[in-house]
Amino acid sequence: MATHYLISTAGFPNYGDEHIVRTWLAFFKKVHAHDRIILDVPFPSRAQFLFKDEFPDLLIVDTIWNLIYLAESKGITLDDINSLFELLHGGDPRNAVPIKAMCDADSLHLLGGGYFSVDHIEFKRTFYFFALLSIIKDKNPKTKIFATGLGLTPINSDIVSAIKEYVANFDYFGVRDRVSDLFPNATLEVDDVFLSKSLRAIKINKADDNPDILVSIQPIFDDKIRKVVIENLIFFLKQHKNAKIGILEAMVPDDNWLYFGDVFNQEPDIKERLIFYDFWTLWTDGIPFKKNQLWISTRFHFHLIGALLGAKGTAISIGTQYYDVKHQSLIDWGTGWQFQNFTKKYSVIEPKINCFFQVKSKHLAEQKIKRVERMLYP
Repeated sequence: MATHYLISTAGFPNYGDEHIVRTWLAFFKKVHAHDRIILDVPFPSRAQFLFKDEFPDLLIVDTIWNLIYLAESKGITLDDINSLFELLHGGDPRNAVPIKAMCDADSLHLLGGGYFSVDHIEFKRTFYFFALLSIIKDKNPKTKIFATGLGLTPINSDIVSAIKEYVANFDYFGVRDRVSDLFPNATLEVDDVFLSKSLRAIKINKADDNPDILVSIQPIFDDKIRKVVIENLIFFLKQHKNAKIGILEAMVPDDNWLYFGDVFNQEPDIKERLIFYDFWTLWTDGIPFKKNQLWISTRFHFHLIGALLGAKGTAISIGTQYYDVKHQSLIDWGTGWQFQNFTKKYSVIEPKINCFFQVKSKHLAEQKIKRVERMLYP
C-alpha cells in the first residue's frame, strides 16, 4: 500500500480550494482506493469536517504548514538549504513524528491553486514548499514530488531565481496559466478542477426552485471599481425583473457582504428576490444549478464550475493582477464567458458561453487524467 502526501491550502474555507481537494480525493477513491492518503493543510480541524466523507481513513495534518511558519519566524531565506535541511531533521522536535511520516511518503504532491504570490504575505511564505520537497527528494531519491495546476503570480525575478533549482528537481510540475509557465520543466495544463466533472466531484443541489441567476462577488477594496461593479450589477438584475437571484458565498465570511450589506437597500424589488447560499450549505447540499441559469462571478472557480456545467456567465475583474490572470487563463482555455472590466464606455454585463466548451473541457480533462495516471500515479 502506497502513501500519497497531498499539500493544499484548504480548510479556510474557500470553495475553490476545497473543491480542488474534493476532486483529488475523488480521483484516488476511483483509482487508488486502498492507498493511504495524508492531507496537509493550514486548518486541519475544519478540513476534518470538510473531507471526512470524501476518502476512507483520510489523515489530515498541518505538518508542512508549521514548517514554513517556523522557517519564516527564523528568517531563513529560500536559498539557505542547510537551515531548511535542519528544519526537516531535528529542527522542529515537537513535530518529529509527523515530519518523519511526510519524509517517508511515496509521493509528495502540491495540489493546484493560487496559493503562491508575492503580493500576499500568507502566500509568500508558501514558496518554501518547493525547497522543502526538493530537499526531501535529495535525501530520498525514490520519493516522487509533484505539483499540478499551480498559479504562481504575481511573482518576481528574485523568487524565480531562488526556486528554479528546486523546481527542476520535481518529477512533474504543472502550472495552470501562461504567466506562471516560468521554468524549463513546467507543463502548462488546465486547473485541477477541470477534472471534477468527469470524476463526478461537482455536488449539485437539484431542487425544483433553484435561482435563475447565481451571483458571487467577493469584497472589492477599490472604491471606484466597487461602485462601477455594483451599478452594473443592479442594472443587469433590474433587466431580469422576475428572476430569482442566488448569492453564493465562496469564502467565509468575506463573500456575504452583497446579501447582508446595504448594496440593495434602495432596490427593494431586487432585495426581495435574493436567496443566500452560505459556504457550508453549498458544500454539503451542492450548488443550486439549473438549466439556462446565468452566472456572474468575480471568483475564479465559480467561473470554471459554471462553465463546466454549461451556464452562460460573466466573469468580473476586481482590478488586480492576481485575479485577472486567473480569469484570463479560463478565457484562454475557451470557456466563452464574458470577461468584464468595465473599461469601455458602454460596458454591460452580458453573460455568454462557448457552446463547444463542454466537449473541449471534457477532452482537456481526459488529457490531464491520462497524464496523471501515466506520470504521477500509475
